[in-house]
Amino acid sequence: MWFLTLFGAPYDFRYGLAADGHPCDVASDFLDDLKTLIESASDSNGGRPVILVSHSLGGLFALHLLDRAPPSWRKRVKHLIALSAPWGGSIEEMLTFASGTTLGVPLVDPLLVREEQRSSSSNLWLMPSPAVFDGARPIVVTPNASYSSADIVRFLGDIGFPEGARPYETRILPLVERLPPPFGVPVTCVVGSGVDTAETLFYGEGGWDEQPEVAYGDGDGTVNMVSLMALQSAWGGVKNQSIKVIEIGGVSHTSILKDEIALDAIIGEVSSINSEISSMIGEVSSIKFERL
Repeated sequence: MWFLTLFGAPYDFRYGLAADGHPCDVASDFLDDLKTLIESASDSNGGRPVILVSHSLGGLFALHLLDRAPPSWRKRVKHLIALSAPWGGSIEEMLTFASGTTLGVPLVDPLLVREEQRSSSSNLWLMPSPAVFDGARPIVVTPNASYSSADIVRFLGDIGFPEGARPYETRILPLVERLPPPFGVPVTCVVGSGVDTAETLFYGEGGWDEQPEVAYGDGDGTVNMVSLMALQSAWGGVKNQSIKVIEIGGVSHTSILKDEIALDAIIGEVSSINSEISSMIGEVSSIKFERL
């Protein structure tokens, strides 16, 4: 008998989740569809638990799906393997909102895409979280003011985007002011490191319409190391919660999906989990999140 064992769960990355009590139709519908897909994948393979493999923002969706699910349902998930997950957001988002970013695309003026980027609720969700980033350390520095992860509301107003302040304060901040507590499903974080990642942004007299000077720190080129490691920092040593980190030097946020060493590590982790389960119950389903 043949089993279908690989399932895809693509999503529109422009939409993010919001705190309880706030409408979030696209993202909430995605979580509902993902829950149904997990159940279908498990049921179609004899009730075997699934392995979730996520990349980037997909890790946050998986985290919140498992956090919101009852313990009895979580038994359908054997393991979460999260690649490059921005558990606490990214300092690069401050640049995105202030001045726009081309994401490496040449010959594009970042100011031309700034308004579109400000309209994505997922970008607001990925602002550096005060639960992960030091609220006393300046992230953005200007001649007249500085801003830390605790100053996002003031920052949004000062860059000329005051309409983002209330959604951040009411929909996002309650969602990110703490990491979800451990939920018993083992998690493996596969992260890149040793790639220059924006740590502090310095703006001059030209203001927000000019690109800042950047001081770099450790990370995967997109997500800072403190964010990539946030789940381990929060959950490490917690009883009945397995958390593992596989760190791969020199691998960026996106190249983790194609780098030979990274792929070997990911496949090795999946194979190890499959072997562990197969010794008891046989073949295991897996689900892969893909970014559109």
